[in-house]
Amino acid sequence: MMDRMPQELLLLIGKHIQGSSDSQNTLYSLTLCCRHFHDVFQPMIYHSLSISSFSVGFARLIMRLWRRPDLASQVRRLEMCWSDCSDCDQDSADKLSEDPEVVRFIEEALNEIFTPEEEDTRSIWEQHLDTEFLCAEAWLGLLLVRANQLQTIEFGHEHSELMSNILHKAANRQYPFHRAPPFPYLEEVQACVAWGAAWIDSGFLTPFFYFPAIRTIYGSAIGERRDDENMTLDKSYISSPVREIIVDEAYWCRGMLDWLMVCTKLEHVSINIEVQADEYEISDHEKFDASLFRTMLLPSAKTLKTLRVCYGEWYRDKLEEHDADDAPFGTFRDFVVMEDISVRHSHLIGRISPDSTDHWDTKPLVDILPFTLQRFEIIDLMESHQLQLLSQLSELVRRGCCQNLERVEFHLDLEDSDAPIDALNSLKLECDARGIDLEVKAQEDS
Repeated sequence: MMDRMPQELLLLIGKHIQGSSDSQNTLYSLTLCCRHFHDVFQPMIYHSLSISSFSVGFARLIMRLWRRPDLASQVRRLEMCWSDCSDCDQDSADKLSEDPEVVRFIEEALNEIFTPEEEDTRSIWEQHLDTEFLCAEAWLGLLLVRANQLQTIEFGHEHSELMSNILHKAANRQYPFHRAPPFPYLEEVQACVAWGAAWIDSGFLTPFFYFPAIRTIYGSAIGERRDDENMTLDKSYISSPVREIIVDEAYWCRGMLDWLMVCTKLEHVSINIEVQADEYEISDHEKFDASLFRTMLLPSAKTLKTLRVCYGEWYRDKLEEHDADDAPFGTFRDFVVMEDISVRHSHLIGRISPDSTDHWDTKPLVDILPFTLQRFEIIDLMESHQLQLLSQLSELVRRGCCQNLERVEFHLDLEDSDAPIDALNSLKLECDARGIDLEVKAQEDS
């Protein structure tokens, strides 16, 4: 009876089960019912793997997938999380150490990943794969080598050395990734810190820009401070297919320039710049440079539709505390399909500290905003320039320079007796006449 059930019906049942909390166990039980069920449901078991707390069971799963490439190729979504290998479950490690098959497997896997010329690196991997430690990062690195049909991957970790090694080998098309483009179907990557006040080095995500199908890079708590000369990538020959970059809490942020350097087809960029919890000041080489950031975006001038650059609360406080300059982006006219801009007020006109010798020749909004603009948000209004901004916005709307403009949004301290209410009312009238949605939020809610 079960052998006669239509495959289409079983597939629908399987998709419904995949949305449940205990999907893998349920699917595994179904594979034991009959041969027909086994053939239909077994690929679904491996479709989505989530490994957040490493154990002997996961080590044996990785061994199985390594030796069964047909099963490893079924993995489409992979979530991996690891901490320092010193935090391993010692009882679990002891169980593996008693199994000679595990020792043979480690030797077999490392022979496939490393060449004889990479003996030093291989030795480091051997130490971490030693069953005395049960290093989750090392075992998960082995899994990544085999899971070559991934579509989505999500990382959560504190520190990476071994995984970065695998990713840089893949990006540089080094053995064992030399025969074909690595991860040919991988479209989306997420990297988020799993615990505490840690951060992920931007270099960890850089290799993904070199894979052929990648479209979205998302990161949270990403830092740009570290520069590892041993993990450099050749940027001269690549045009990355990445379309979207989103970074929440970018630390020591230069603007992810290494990423932008290889991108020519970006459509959406959003970066929230913040300081790390224990950071006390912002040095010049760590400070965001809006003008340079804009220059690095120019290769995507014909594709970029959305740009959002904002500062976190702590970063803004540090800038004000040190009276730091804040240079403007410059003109956006080169971006011929730009529809949505959300930037700080100072990144439009510049902010200069009292003792600075710099001077920026900024132009009015009508001369710097793209004609294709539809939505425009101004963040962190500078009190001394509010009237000037409202006047420029009124001129922009009145002249119809951005014919597709639908929405203008900013924050204003309406309780301040010096707030330019008359200029704001004038702007509202101009927007109403043009059918533009104007939203003014209270500054204290920003």
